[in-house]
Amino acid sequence: MMSTDDVTNKLLQGLSDAKTWAERFKSELESGLNVDDEIKEADKKIEGLEKQAKEAMKKFGCDCPETRTISRCMTDMLIEWHMFKDSFG
Repeated sequence: MMSTDDVTNKLLQGLSDAKTWAERFKSELESGLNVDDEIKEADKKIEGLEKQAKEAMKKFGCDCPETRTISRCMTDMLIEWHMFKDSFG
Protein backbone atom coordinates (compact mmCIF):
# COMPACT_ATOMS: atom_id res chain seq x y z
CA MET A 1 0.00 0.00 0.00
CA MET A 2 1.30 3.46 -0.92
CA SER A 3 1.89 6.00 1.83
CA THR A 4 0.33 9.45 1.78
CA ASP A 5 3.71 10.89 0.77
CA ASP A 6 3.96 8.44 -2.13
CA VAL A 7 0.45 9.29 -3.32
CA THR A 8 1.17 13.01 -3.03
CA ASN A 9 4.47 12.68 -4.87
CA LYS A 10 2.81 10.66 -7.63
CA LEU A 11 0.09 13.30 -7.97
CA LEU A 12 2.63 16.13 -8.06
CA GLN A 13 4.66 14.28 -10.69
CA GLY A 14 1.52 13.76 -12.76
CA LEU A 15 0.61 17.44 -12.53
CA SER A 16 4.15 18.44 -13.44
CA ASP A 17 4.23 16.07 -16.42
CA ALA A 18 0.84 17.27 -17.64
CA LYS A 19 2.05 20.86 -17.54
CA THR A 20 4.47 20.00 -20.38
CA TRP A 21 1.84 18.46 -22.65
CA ALA A 22 0.60 21.77 -24.03
CA GLU A 23 4.04 22.73 -25.31
CA ARG A 24 4.58 19.30 -26.84
CA PHE A 25 1.22 19.36 -28.61
CA LYS A 26 1.81 22.90 -29.80
CA SER A 27 5.10 21.83 -31.33
CA GLU A 28 3.56 18.77 -32.94
CA LEU A 29 0.67 20.82 -34.39
CA GLU A 30 3.10 23.38 -35.77
CA SER A 31 4.97 20.51 -37.42
CA GLY A 32 1.79 19.54 -39.21
CA LEU A 33 1.02 16.44 -37.18
CA ASN A 34 -2.58 15.50 -36.47
CA VAL A 35 -2.76 15.03 -32.72
CA ASP A 36 -6.48 15.63 -32.24
CA ASP A 37 -7.08 12.24 -30.61
CA GLU A 38 -4.07 12.67 -28.32
CA ILE A 39 -5.31 16.11 -27.27
CA LYS A 40 -8.76 14.72 -26.45
CA GLU A 41 -7.17 11.97 -24.39
CA ALA A 42 -4.90 14.46 -22.62
CA ASP A 43 -7.92 16.65 -21.89
CA LYS A 44 -9.55 13.71 -20.07
CA LYS A 45 -6.34 13.05 -18.15
CA ILE A 46 -6.11 16.74 -17.18
CA GLU A 47 -9.66 16.58 -15.82
CA GLY A 48 -8.75 13.46 -13.85
CA LEU A 49 -5.64 15.05 -12.40
CA GLU A 50 -7.60 18.16 -11.44
CA LYS A 51 -10.18 15.98 -9.67
CA GLN A 52 -7.44 14.05 -7.83
CA ALA A 53 -5.76 17.29 -6.81
CA LYS A 54 -9.00 18.77 -5.47
CA GLU A 55 -9.70 15.60 -3.49
CA ALA A 56 -6.19 15.62 -2.03
CA MET A 57 -6.49 19.28 -1.05
CA LYS A 58 -9.80 18.61 0.72
CA LYS A 59 -8.17 15.72 2.56
CA PHE A 60 -5.16 17.76 3.68
CA GLY A 61 -7.07 20.92 4.60
CA CYS A 62 -6.29 24.59 4.10
CA ASP A 63 -3.32 24.98 6.41
CA CYS A 64 -1.26 22.06 5.15
CA PRO A 65 1.91 22.70 3.09
CA GLU A 66 0.97 19.83 0.77
CA THR A 67 -2.28 21.62 -0.08
CA ARG A 68 -0.42 24.73 -1.16
CA THR A 69 2.03 22.71 -3.25
CA ILE A 70 -0.72 20.71 -4.94
CA SER A 71 -2.76 23.85 -5.54
CA ARG A 72 0.18 25.64 -7.14
CA CYS A 73 1.03 22.68 -9.37
CA MET A 74 -2.60 22.17 -10.37
CA THR A 75 -3.00 25.87 -11.17
CA ASP A 76 0.17 25.92 -13.27
CA MET A 77 -0.97 22.84 -15.18
CA LEU A 78 -4.44 24.26 -15.82
CA ILE A 79 -3.11 27.63 -16.96
CA GLU A 80 -0.78 26.00 -19.48
CA TRP A 81 -3.48 23.66 -20.73
CA HIS A 82 -6.20 26.28 -21.09
CA MET A 83 -3.85 28.76 -22.77
CA PHE A 84 -2.99 26.01 -25.26
CA LYS A 85 -6.60 25.07 -25.87
CA ASP A 86 -7.60 28.72 -26.27
CA SER A 87 -4.88 29.29 -28.84
CA PHE A 88 -5.34 26.09 -30.86
CA GLY A 89 -8.96 25.20 -30.17
